[in-house]
Amino acid sequence: MADISIPKLGMSMTEATLVEWLVEDGGQVTEGQDLYAVETDKSVQEVQSPVSGTLTIIAEPGEVYEVGHLIARVE
Repeated sequence: MADISIPKLGMSMTEATLVEWLVEDGGQVTEGQDLYAVETDKSVQEVQSPVSGTLTIIAEPGEVYEVGHLIARVE
């Protein structure tokens, strides 16, 4: 199992908006697959899954989360 958190994508980044999930809740993901998109004050970036497994979404798109906030798990 792997916890999926908002990553720190820049030196001064403290929070990001979860724009969208690219895989639905309960869906299968593979390591390296684009999993979700986040928006910072500078850009929108897609973030890849660190592991393969089944996605369990915890956080909702459209909300702002601090760096390190748990947003999903892959089991």
